[in-house]
Amino acid sequence: MADSVIYRRLTSDALAQGDVLLERGGDTMKGDQLSLNLATQKGELLNGELFIKKSNFRLRAPRLIKTGDEDYRVERGTFTTCDGEHPSWRFEATQVDVTLDEYATARNAVFYVDGVPIFYTPYLVFPANTERQSGLMIPKLGFSSKKGFYLDQPYYWAINPSQEATFDLDLESSRGVGAGVDYRYLRPNDSQGRLRAFGIYDTNQSKFRGEVQQKHLELLTPELTLASTVHMVSDRKYYLDYGEFSGEYNRQLLESSVSFDRRWQRYGLFGALRYDQDLEAPNNRATLQRLPTFGFIAAGEKVGPLFLSMDSSLTNFEHAQGPTGQRLVLHPRASYYAKPAGIFDFTLFGAFQQRLYNARGETPETGWRQIGQADGGGALSLPLERIYDGTLRHLLVPSLHYDYVQRRSDEDLPFYDYADRVLGQSIAYWSVANTFTRKYVREGMPDEYRDILYLKLSQGYQFSGQRRDLLTLVDEGNRLTDLMLESVVTPLKDLSLLVDGRYNTTDNVLSTANLGFQVKGEGRNQASVTYRHSRDQLDYLGAGVTFPLTSQVTADLLGRYSFDKGGFLESRYALEYRQQCWSVILAYSDRVSSHQVSGEKQFTINFSLAGLGSLGPIQTF
Repeated sequence: MADSVIYRRLTSDALAQGDVLLERGGDTMKGDQLSLNLATQKGELLNGELFIKKSNFRLRAPRLIKTGDEDYRVERGTFTTCDGEHPSWRFEATQVDVTLDEYATARNAVFYVDGVPIFYTPYLVFPANTERQSGLMIPKLGFSSKKGFYLDQPYYWAINPSQEATFDLDLESSRGVGAGVDYRYLRPNDSQGRLRAFGIYDTNQSKFRGEVQQKHLELLTPELTLASTVHMVSDRKYYLDYGEFSGEYNRQLLESSVSFDRRWQRYGLFGALRYDQDLEAPNNRATLQRLPTFGFIAAGEKVGPLFLSMDSSLTNFEHAQGPTGQRLVLHPRASYYAKPAGIFDFTLFGAFQQRLYNARGETPETGWRQIGQADGGGALSLPLERIYDGTLRHLLVPSLHYDYVQRRSDEDLPFYDYADRVLGQSIAYWSVANTFTRKYVREGMPDEYRDILYLKLSQGYQFSGQRRDLLTLVDEGNRLTDLMLESVVTPLKDLSLLVDGRYNTTDNVLSTANLGFQVKGEGRNQASVTYRHSRDQLDYLGAGVTFPLTSQVTADLLGRYSFDKGGFLESRYALEYRQQCWSVILAYSDRVSSHQVSGEKQFTINFSLAGLGSLGPIQTF
């Protein structure tokens, strides 16, 4: 459409003048004058704008050249994803090339915010749609107390439809020059993998430091799977200097393994090579390695009224210093299931575990050793059910459970892990479990069922033997165990409360308490609280909330407080200001130092552009 159009039929040339509008599939070209050959799709637009609907991409230039059916080029042009004549941000470049439904490239591009130049890049790749395309990405610039001034320049390589990689050149004034790679690939039959690596010559410590992570899953057949996971770092203090998040900078162990898994209908065979890197030990020479381990599992064959099953494993243990050797475990089991009177559920089982050892090295328990231990038990439960108003189901299950493990003297056996010290015991438990399930009728859709409450109480009495509790940290060893509570409450789809705890009824004291609360709202709005208490061991509170202050400003608060240490472990405060085509996040975090982790105060500015992604974080200190 235009004020006037001249079309020459013999040459397929068209000349449009005055308020020119060319529309195609939602994409448009506007300008003062357009000359176009409809056969070759080549031409030029004067004082024009190209608009790509899917990415909201706008390209303006005094002269826009159409070089092909889907290709455009401009000189001295500007582009943005913002609306309006005066966009919040824009790039100006000496040359811009655009291929619709693919990508745009810009040379000698300068980034402007409200008319103020911010930074320059010699080459930029911008998605004109959603297709992947190789090229330089926007660099990350900043300053931090650990890195100093830094520049991280990523390059994206779209190798083919099933492979891609990102390379990074990391220049740090206080640490040196580093490089990284993130390679991802897909293979037939849902096989896939990823390789990530980063290395830097740390000028602070005058040595090379780095990290390697690799994962691969190969589905050879529906029954045979190969997998590998590699995670290693150059030194034990790597995460103390380069880790940024809780769970990373205080990481204690890295695991690497190569494994296979072969499955039949009722049997399974697996094997693995596993290497552990202990980040807390002075070195890795005393770390126990399983090189390799094999296992065979029989899920159960019915012979008369019994089900026969077996677990077995063969492991070779290696230390650089310390005892080495092999352990073979055979654990056959016979189980009996019945339903007395048609209402009870009854289970009875008996088993025998045979362990054989061949030890050598720095241990007095060398040579061949063996031990056998019988174990067994049973359970009796009565499921009771009632339906209220056709929408609420209450399932009540009282149960009795008994476990027995034969006590054998095993002090003269090699000790590789706690599986070599099986505690004898004779212990009985009672429990009462409640589950409330609500049915939600949805018109024109299948009914939805959701558990709104799960509550279980249990307690045990130990007639003889010992017990080992490595998870709760608190166990007085009384014959009457703690009263245990487990509960999950989800009254609404986006609201959940998790509670579990133990109460010592002998001394009338609380042993452990763990609470978790989470509520989700629209968008990113959410709140969560986590509390952990273990008597005389741990008293910890963590909380986070994300909520809107205005229609454009969102606040994000996070804190981790230790009552037993008397102070905050970590706190973070962030504000996000979001506009139609850009957003900025201001964040302050304070991580307290400990005997293992160095503290850090950090303020970050993360500026993000619609369609381009992040320009940060820009760390100011």
